[in-house]
Amino acid sequence: MKFNHDFVLAESSPAMRLYRSGDTAARLDFISDSAVRVAVYKTGEKLQNTFNVCPDNELNHTGRERLDLTGFTLCTPSETDGGFAMPCGIEIGVDTKNFLLTFKKDGTVLFSDRAPLAYNIQNEFGSGVYHYVSRSGGERIYGCGDKGGSLDKSGRAFRIETTDCMGYDASSTDPLYKHIPFYICENEVGAYGIFYDTSCTSYLDFGREINNYYEPYKFFKSDDSALVYYVFFGTKLEIIQQFSALCGQQLLPPKWSFDYCASTMAYTDAENSSEEFRGFLDKIHETGLTCSGFYLSSGYTSIGKNRYVFNWNTDKFPSPRGFVSDFAGEGIHIIPNIKPAFLVDHPMYGDLAARGLFVKNPDGTPFVTQFWDGGGSYLDFTNPDAFDFWKTQVAEKLLDLGIDATWNDNNEFDIKDTDAVCANGEKACTLRPVLTYLMVLASYEAQCEKYPNLRPFLSTRSGSSAVRRLAQTWSGDNRSEFSDLKYCHNIGLTMSMSSLMFYGHDLGGFTGDMPSRELLLRWLQHGIFEPRFTIHSWNRDSSATMPWSYSDILPSVKALFDERKRLLPYLYSTAYKCVCDNVPMNAPPFLYYGDGELMRDTDSMMVGRDILVPFVFEPGQATANVYLPKGEIWYQNGKKFGGGQYVEVPLAPTDTVPYFVRGGTVLPTGEKFTVYPVEKGEFVSEFFDDDGISYSYKNGDCTLAEFAVCCSETAVEVTVTNRGKMPFSPHIELCRTDKRKLIIK
Repeated sequence: MKFNHDFVLAESSPAMRLYRSGDTAARLDFISDSAVRVAVYKTGEKLQNTFNVCPDNELNHTGRERLDLTGFTLCTPSETDGGFAMPCGIEIGVDTKNFLLTFKKDGTVLFSDRAPLAYNIQNEFGSGVYHYVSRSGGERIYGCGDKGGSLDKSGRAFRIETTDCMGYDASSTDPLYKHIPFYICENEVGAYGIFYDTSCTSYLDFGREINNYYEPYKFFKSDDSALVYYVFFGTKLEIIQQFSALCGQQLLPPKWSFDYCASTMAYTDAENSSEEFRGFLDKIHETGLTCSGFYLSSGYTSIGKNRYVFNWNTDKFPSPRGFVSDFAGEGIHIIPNIKPAFLVDHPMYGDLAARGLFVKNPDGTPFVTQFWDGGGSYLDFTNPDAFDFWKTQVAEKLLDLGIDATWNDNNEFDIKDTDAVCANGEKACTLRPVLTYLMVLASYEAQCEKYPNLRPFLSTRSGSSAVRRLAQTWSGDNRSEFSDLKYCHNIGLTMSMSSLMFYGHDLGGFTGDMPSRELLLRWLQHGIFEPRFTIHSWNRDSSATMPWSYSDILPSVKALFDERKRLLPYLYSTAYKCVCDNVPMNAPPFLYYGDGELMRDTDSMMVGRDILVPFVFEPGQATANVYLPKGEIWYQNGKKFGGGQYVEVPLAPTDTVPYFVRGGTVLPTGEKFTVYPVEKGEFVSEFFDDDGISYSYKNGDCTLAEFAVCCSETAVEVTVTNRGKMPFSPHIELCRTDKRKLIIK
């Protein structure tokens, strides 16, 4: 009978319970002391493999079974009257009528499935899978990937799907580029996170829909045939760490990628590309700016007005090898743009179609869809031959020229037709983020095979949480407007809280008019604190946004670049901690502090755990009003502040950013280490460094230093221990605010 399903316990093990009602199975897996997996599916159904979940960090081409338990530290909960008690203190109640779950913290409901029915057991809610859960007043929602608008997503609804949204409005456009059905909910009882493990187009409604017949709710809907989701408990940070670990470990990027990496569409679209690039190198020398990478836009592949992946336009680049060599001689890595679709008039198209390497129609012909300025077909990366073809092309057309990085772009796989099929027999529309992941994996494998001793660098615009294992990302084709600066700030922090922690933005804005002097400088003030530091543009007048676009502000630009250079030791050490501990490089202050003043959107952000940076996002504004979290001492430009107060900070567009350093920190900048002490007591700061390019750090060939600091009324004593094999003799100073004696042991 619909809306009335009685479930009974069918199977059990110490860490699993399986319930059944007719042909519907409902399964609980206690995957850790503070996380549980829930699956609702039809008995006997073959569930689509997952690429999102990878706790053992095994990279493969076929994913893993969605109910696999490999890599989890399973938990045996205590049985209670009507449910289970987890070691983290969460109690789970199981109502076997309609399989309704209730989650309590300290005896109070944290959240629950919506009664009387939360799941689409017999199509009571239509087609697809649904999950309805409770919604409480005042709750705050964070996450969902690269979603725009406010940091708090409550009261809004989102489509979880990928699209090529060039020139999007960062305050409202949805969807954008990422497919991450994960969110954190915080209410007056506590916090929890939910991740829906699916690659299908999905929807998350956080309160936009209301229905008179039910208590307030939020819901998830997907085109998938089965519902599998994970629930995490703890603080917001602990939830992010658990979700990130579930998805697999990030790759530590090479150190050079944290320096300025330039880009523009204008140079490669120009007929005189070679001249433009020579001029770029001349400008780098003339200005004294440092640059370690150049994202090579797709114009290098052009034939006429269109772009043809893996084709070098030898009119623009007579000697691709010589071009790469010229930049390498200046210490600049070329990061070439590659796209997974082949236009129907691509020189390779006929051969690839004959070999069956494209996503197909039911009759076996290539599926053709709109791609840029014409029809094209996407390579089917579930086909091993197509996967290997891509690897070969990346190696022969790019890596063999001396290139050691790739920019995987336009990889949203915009296939919505339910008739399009992949080589593995599944509908392409249900595998779009999987195809993205496999594309990036193919590029990754090509780079690893060509340069086995180098950590590869890849960037991808689209993807699911799976791509965190392989590549950096960015917020895509934003606008050169102040509004986009403000809301891209939120998009970046939202990505960071959604497991994509190595991210950045196209500084200055990608599309629109050349940014004004003020806007460009405000973008750079923000960008020097992001993991990815890149100016990239496609301006309406075909101009290129560059650091020297306005000669009169070049001294300010150079000062900001110098500040980035000074911060590189801290940023790189923070990146290592990000990889090891899944702690975001950039985060809103409320991730670490519970002050009520921090719960709203903020114009500041934490960089690592020890730096708090204020920003200005409005034109004509000359000061930043920053809130300093309670319970800390904050240092800034020779001054010391107590937490729990607002501080007005002068911040002209032409200035470097007067960031705050948390007391209890030894901050590496440039060639020195500055101690920012507490009033009294002890603390430990850590620092990591290595050769910046290899895996040798895993064998201890690195600096892994620990600064143990003891603060008394008269002295600050620092004891340095290096657990790595690299020699380490730091120059240590005490911040000039503190007049105590510095003792180094």
